[in-house]
Amino acid sequence: MPVAQNMGFAAKAYRRMLCKMVGIQGILISILVAWSYLNGSMEHNAGLFYGGFVTIFTTLYSGWRFKCDTERVDNFPSIMMAGLYKASVMRFLLVMALLVLGFRYLQLDPAAVILGFVVTQAGCFFGPLTARWGRQ
Repeated sequence: MPVAQNMGFAAKAYRRMLCKMVGIQGILISILVAWSYLNGSMEHNAGLFYGGFVTIFTTLYSGWRFKCDTERVDNFPSIMMAGLYKASVMRFLLVMALLVLGFRYLQLDPAAVILGFVVTQAGCFFGPLTARWGRQ
C-alpha cells in the first residue's frame, strides 16, 4: 500500500474514532444531565453540562492539533513528537482555563462541574473500545 494511501486511511480511522469518542461523551453527559433533571436537582445541570462541554471541547481541540501535526510536510519524528507534547500541554492549560472560567466567572457549582468533567472524560476510554464493535 503506498504511503499516501496509508496516511489517508490512518487519518480516516482517527477521524472516525474521534467522532465516536465525542459521540459517546455527548451521550454520557446527556444521560447525566437527564438523570439529574429526573431527580429534581435542576440547580446542578448547568455545572454538569459545562463540565461535559469542557471535555468535549478539549477532545475536539486535541483532534485538531493531532491532525495539524501529522499533516505537516516536514514529517520528521522529532518535530512530530514535539508538536504532540506541545498539544498535550496546551490541552492541559485549556482545561484549567475553562474550569477557572466556570468556577470563578460563571459561579457554577464546583462539584457538578467536576462530576460532569469526569463522567464525560470516561468517553475517552470507551471510544477506542468501540472500534471493534461489529467486527466480530
